[in-house]
Amino acid sequence: MNIYARLALCLAIHAAGCVAYVFLNNAVVVAYKAFNGGFTTRGVAIGIAHYMFIYIFFGINALAAIIPNQWAKLGLLALMVAWILFMMVPNNPLRALFYTVAQGGVTLLAILLTQVIELRWERLALMRQTSPASPAHA
Repeated sequence: MNIYARLALCLAIHAAGCVAYVFLNNAVVVAYKAFNGGFTTRGVAIGIAHYMFIYIFFGINALAAIIPNQWAKLGLLALMVAWILFMMVPNNPLRALFYTVAQGGVTLLAILLTQVIELRWERLALMRQTSPASPAHA
């Protein structure tokens, strides 16, 4: 797989993951409000931190799509999850759980999906190179 095809594939999969996360987040917000009556009913509001986590999530996914090294991608993911836990657990443990599982899970799935597709693509290319040419039927 050439570098441009790999980059397009990674960007498309990570962008799809980001879109899926936005819909997941909206669904969870609706459910949370239905069960608890709103965000500030418990006395703790998340404020602008939600937007910070969204922007970090989008940035990490963009970087993970561009970087070819698998370990670097997983390292970025670990940093993102650690930052969310560090910022959220003291005051908002339930939201910390949601953000780490949802954002970390979506990013991990995108990383693993791109890896699987790349490996299968390379395996298919190797099989094409090693298979003998079919003889012409006379």
